[in-house]
Amino acid sequence: MFKFIDGLPQDVLAVEATGKVTHEDYKSTLIPKAEAMMSNGPIKMLYVVGKEFTGFEVGALWDDSMFGLKHWHDFSHIAVVTDHAWLQATVGMLRPFFHGDVRVFPVAELPAAKRWVTDLGT
Repeated sequence: MFKFIDGLPQDVLAVEATGKVTHEDYKSTLIPKAEAMMSNGPIKMLYVVGKEFTGFEVGALWDDSMFGLKHWHDFSHIAVVTDHAWLQATVGMLRPFFHGDVRVFPVAELPAAKRWVTDLGT
């Protein structure tokens, strides 16, 4: 499931994936919020995938791919925060295909990720 993270600027979609992420999570939670925010122009994203995350349903992976293709130009910056090595590697491989700037942070550096995505500081 997705939990939204409060306290960041209005142009930052901040979300944490916990438990198993499903097709319904994308369809009813993430995609509507993201598309509503994108109606005002490109957005930034903070995507936290911590210890409580147990995986994606196949339908959720499809949703993520299709949403990414449809909106690849609508994200100016993406901060992925995770200690999952497979996710760090996947983001690293796909980074050249993103339109915006993408950075990966370990969970211990969540405050730095928040600063980077909001201030665009290093």
